[in-house]
Amino acid sequence: MSTRLNLHAREQLRAAGISQAQWARQYFGDGRWHGDECGCPDDRCIGFHHDAEDDCGCLPALLDENGGR
Repeated sequence: MSTRLNLHAREQLRAAGISQAQWARQYFGDGRWHGDECGCPDDRCIGFHHDAEDDCGCLPALLDENGGR
């Protein structure tokens, strides 16, 4: 099942100079996003790593790990 990235995740990727397609290909061989809408490749991030009303801490950490890419 493919999930759309939410606005906050799309903005963070854009600020890092990474397209949604690049982000999806980095984690999923078929190039479609199968992670959670917050940008985390773990599809159960919302409700497990953070509450729905909170921003995801995974995406900024992953972006930092990858040097912004």
